[in-house]
Amino acid sequence: MFKSSFFYPYLALLVAMFLWGSSFIALKIAVGSYHPILVIFFRMFIGTLVFLLFGSKIWPRNISWYHFKLLLFMGLLEPCLYFLFESFALTYTSAAQASLIVATLPLMVGILASFVLNEPFNLKMITGFLISLIGVGLLTKASVTTNLCPDPALGNFLEFLAMIVAAGYTVLVRKLSVNFHPLFLAFVQSLLGTIFFGVLGLFWLKDLEQINFQFKPVFAVIYLGVVVTFLAYSLYNYGLSKVEAGKAAMFTNFIPVFAVFLSWWILDETLNKIQLAGCILVGLGIWVSQKGDK
Repeated sequence: MFKSSFFYPYLALLVAMFLWGSSFIALKIAVGSYHPILVIFFRMFIGTLVFLLFGSKIWPRNISWYHFKLLLFMGLLEPCLYFLFESFALTYTSAAQASLIVATLPLMVGILASFVLNEPFNLKMITGFLISLIGVGLLTKASVTTNLCPDPALGNFLEFLAMIVAAGYTVLVRKLSVNFHPLFLAFVQSLLGTIFFGVLGLFWLKDLEQINFQFKPVFAVIYLGVVVTFLAYSLYNYGLSKVEAGKAAMFTNFIPVFAVFLSWWILDETLNKIQLAGCILVGLGIWVSQKGDK
């Protein structure tokens, strides 16, 4: 049997990746009916309400001014800037293609963590990253453009900007997890996201009057708030508190695997043998990057 101290952080990261993979589909459904800013606001607001149920159990005894500034910067990076880029990206490109850009994240995090956190970025991790990148390349090559992606180039560029922001966020959470509970960090993100997108949402108040409450889009927003914002970020922050940032970031290559499969299952996007081969290579690359651990 796996030792819990080793197994649970990796399981938490894997489940978080599955939930984030599903978030591309839920977000695609939601922004198809509602303005992206309003979708993200309600997602953050719902997530914040769930976090408040934990109350003092996750609240730190004191917060220094130094850590307060880092917490604000963390929230600015993700969810504020990250979701701003990603939500608009999904109005121009498909859920599957956007998720493929996530494959650039591990390399960004590995390089940044080696400078900021002095974490090792060795040949094993580079080899695993390259294997996963080949797998993601196969997924990309086999993707088919549809009417759901009117400007894939712009959408993919916005998603790439989101990955730059996510790299900074990942390294920062790894640093902050030494002093703060993972749930508290996720709560701060959710609260700051609610405020940020609430202010931006004021410019789209007239869109609220035109909202047509349909089951699928509304359910997608609730799912994004409860399952993705609350659960996925809590699991990811927990995993980051136990696993090096570079190694944890390698798990994000599972996101396009899950997203492509769920896009095929739920949105009827394509899934063929080449894409399946790409999924296998992604998993192999992540295994190689972690090889040497228990």
